[in-house]
Amino acid sequence: MANETFDVVIVGGGMGGLNLAALLTQAGKRVLVLERGGQESLGGRAASGRIGGAAVDNGIKGLIMSGSQDEIYRRIGKTLPENVCKWTNSGQIYMNGEWRELDPLLQRAMDEFLRIYKGTAVDSSYEQLEDLDAISIKKFITDRTDNRDIIDFFDYLGWLFGGTLPEATDYSAGSLFYSIKKQVDANGFMPSQSYWVKGGSGAIAKGLIEAIKENGGEIRTGSSVSHIVIEDGRVRGVEVECGDKRVVPTQLVDTKRIDAPVVASAVAIWDIFNIVSEDDLSPWFRDRIEHLHRKTLNLCTLTYGVDRADLWDDSGQRWVQKGPVSGRPWCASDLRYFDDEERYEISFWMQLGWWDKPNIFEMRKAAHKIALRKLFDDWEGDVASLFPGIAENALWKVRSFGPATLIETPGNVGRALVDVEAEGIEGLYLVGERTSAAKIMGVYGSAHAALAASDKILQKYPVGSGSSAGVSASA
Repeated sequence: MANETFDVVIVGGGMGGLNLAALLTQAGKRVLVLERGGQESLGGRAASGRIGGAAVDNGIKGLIMSGSQDEIYRRIGKTLPENVCKWTNSGQIYMNGEWRELDPLLQRAMDEFLRIYKGTAVDSSYEQLEDLDAISIKKFITDRTDNRDIIDFFDYLGWLFGGTLPEATDYSAGSLFYSIKKQVDANGFMPSQSYWVKGGSGAIAKGLIEAIKENGGEIRTGSSVSHIVIEDGRVRGVEVECGDKRVVPTQLVDTKRIDAPVVASAVAIWDIFNIVSEDDLSPWFRDRIEHLHRKTLNLCTLTYGVDRADLWDDSGQRWVQKGPVSGRPWCASDLRYFDDEERYEISFWMQLGWWDKPNIFEMRKAAHKIALRKLFDDWEGDVASLFPGIAENALWKVRSFGPATLIETPGNVGRALVDVEAEGIEGLYLVGERTSAAKIMGVYGSAHAALAASDKILQKYPVGSGSSAGVSASA
């Protein structure tokens, strides 16, 4: 039997992979998506589960409305799910043992705030903003003002957009203002709310999956890629594990080859070496990826389902600078994800750096398991202290922990990242977390990367150019 042949093989059925596949199939490419997990894994870290009549996201997923996911849906002729966010970025900060409203912080110094915030985001070019990539929010703001209210508000923005630790103001100034400018350009106004997807963030994957199948693409779940085949500096396809179920745990399973002149890795960059051999990369390119690939922002989420309207004021988010029990910063908001409109979720999220304990890559060790459970127990102590009534009246509770993205510290964003077109390897593209094309974190960042990769692939391998001969399954 001859090898199967496709125009493009995409490894990974997360948002980056599905976005790219939808764009390429719409353009006429014959595309195969290989996802290691089951059908429920499609959407990757943006997938949603279900409990008690509600969607539960795989970690908090308030999306940054920068226009890229909207553009993909426009190109494939689909409509994005409804935004169920009802509040704006007005909210409250818990600092120095008391709650403070955000709006009065700004009203006392509105002219100075607009000069720094709106002036930088709107009046600067994208190239000028990229020059701020290696500067922290803390340095950027304190170089421009000594007004404590404005500094406190940018502390909040640093946590809300990227939340790097140990200080929220370690967030890259370039990354923050690039994101704000993208939203202004996409929507015509300064960002004031997030996009919370009706049905959970995983609902975005539905339209992409439909488009892929409608345009002749194929998605195979339960397909574990052994490695991407690279010969003489060119992609040749992938090797996929096959054969009967393992008889013994140590059994080496067989593989089969699927040929393609273009392969896109849509796995997260911290998993890249699971499917790409370091031996196939130039030493300098391998070193760049190794420098980036484990510098993750790890996300803890604590979500409660409730049915009492008096348990939460949905006027905005809450940011706790220092939890009274945990001693850590975290955010909270309500989510309207229930099928029953009388019920809602309250989601609390806390972000950890890759150097912190628990570390997502060390969770086989007992010390990190113990640290994770203690963290959640202390955090729930914060919630009980600051939001009495939620835990004891909850319909259900879900704890989750996992990597969110590459951390957006100064010097770890923008030009410091790798391009979607892997240098030195013909036909290899990278659309997992994160590339220099992503710019914005999360789902919209994946869409940025997919748009960039699609444009490059279609330019280099035009439809009808003979890049593949379709599936060849004859003996």
